[in-house]
Amino acid sequence: MTVVQVDGNFAIVRLELALSEIPDLLRRHAKKFPGAKELEDAGGTLVACGFEAGASHAFVKRVCEWGGGHRFVDRVLENNTDQQIAAALREGYASALDGDVAEGVKRIGGLYYLGQSFGSKQLRFMAPTLSVILDGVLRSRLGYEETAEGYSEFLADCRTLLAHAQRSDQLDAAFRAQLRVCDIETALFSKVQQY
Repeated sequence: MTVVQVDGNFAIVRLELALSEIPDLLRRHAKKFPGAKELEDAGGTLVACGFEAGASHAFVKRVCEWGGGHRFVDRVLENNTDQQIAAALREGYASALDGDVAEGVKRIGGLYYLGQSFGSKQLRFMAPTLSVILDGVLRSRLGYEETAEGYSEFLADCRTLLAHAQRSDQLDAAFRAQLRVCDIETALFSKVQQY
């Protein structure tokens, strides 16, 4: 960790990220965790179909498996009806559209055995321009709490980084124009994991 002085105060910096690193970090993440684009497409289809119960069940299963939740996904699906899952996804997505992304994550994460990390994964693939994933890796490394406030703080920080990246001459203009808040989180995750 690095100690820096900012506005007369000292801060402990837990991660340094050069904006020019983002394209390579995103490439490495896509190689390590393939299938994100397909899950975004599935999330868009789920929203378009009105969160049909069977499709909601299948979506939660796919996202959990993509995110490494093989060990508990069956508990999630066995302890929540398809209608409960559909309602949580629909209501969580609606909260995100209304500007309260943390509440959306909380609603989805409130499904039995799902939690904040996988709740944020579900919402990220339904609303990639609005939401980010906050899992245990990022929480422990960067110091965000596993609360709605911690999620909101992380999302705000990702939005700030996105605004800087979109104005940066360190990045190609076409690349900058396509960046989303979820891409910033992905780059941070990749940087933390050092792959």
